[in-house]
Amino acid sequence: MEFIGLDLGGTFIKVGVVNEEGKVLRRTQIPTCAEGGRDKVLSQMEKAIKEVWKEGIGGIGIGTPGLVDKEGRVFLAPNIPGWDDLPLRAYFEKKFSLPVVVENDVNTITWGEYLFGAGKGTRTMICITLGTGLGGGVVWEGKLLRGAKYSAVEIGHIPINFKGPRCKCGNIGCIERYVGSRYICAMAKRGIKKGRKSLITELVNGDLEKITPKIISDAYKKGDELAREIWVKVGEYLGVLFSGLVNLFNPERIVIGGGVSQAGEILFESVRKTIKERAFAVLIPELEVVPAGLKQDSGIVSAASLIIRSPF
Repeated sequence: MEFIGLDLGGTFIKVGVVNEEGKVLRRTQIPTCAEGGRDKVLSQMEKAIKEVWKEGIGGIGIGTPGLVDKEGRVFLAPNIPGWDDLPLRAYFEKKFSLPVVVENDVNTITWGEYLFGAGKGTRTMICITLGTGLGGGVVWEGKLLRGAKYSAVEIGHIPINFKGPRCKCGNIGCIERYVGSRYICAMAKRGIKKGRKSLITELVNGDLEKITPKIISDAYKKGDELAREIWVKVGEYLGVLFSGLVNLFNPERIVIGGGVSQAGEILFESVRKTIKERAFAVLIPELEVVPAGLKQDSGIVSAASLIIRSPF
């Protein structure tokens, strides 16, 4: 049987037909048109689904920004105007007369990695996406952990320093304030402004505002010491976070995805080393820390995975 997966982003809607093995058979991508508000976005979603539609589809999975309750109703989604108190599952079930599953986008990626990606074969795993911010999800004994108010595992806002900098959420010392992309870039800027010699400066032609995590990665691959220190430090911060999560959940695998994870093995080595130093020793031998397995079509495959096998 074949299924439709829809990945709703702030800029683009990505939709594809996916088989039971997680292979994308057809795909399309159209603008989200979020500035047009709720009705326009719904119209765009419907249009994208119809572009890949064929007879015999078994259901539709949707990954969306915001919190999602057990009825598939979306709330607290600030990036799309009007995307609040929205019965998204009921809307598309009525439109297409098919079963529909709706879930928060990061939880969706977590389930996709569990079913078809780097978490395949485990029972308990942690998945994070590391980019502008830090999001994550947990699969616990084969089920997606959602919490009483459907907002479990707000990993980015776990505090790791009670005297740390204030986060945009209002809390103090959240992990996102240390490993989000803008803060990684800030580490590089501080080092250079303090007089550190670095290839990073050359790669941005002296304009420090052009520094990105990719620039830092490129500098590291060319042997830059400041870049190496930055990725080791980011790995240490993540390792501290994961040490607590390992002690709490005893996962078999930690999966790290998102743009910042492209730093490569220098980041993963630092994460593993810190976990080994800080987590409960008996939990370490069976633990793996690995990069995400789903790549180009991760959003589509993950959304389809919601309907291929229930995460609840």
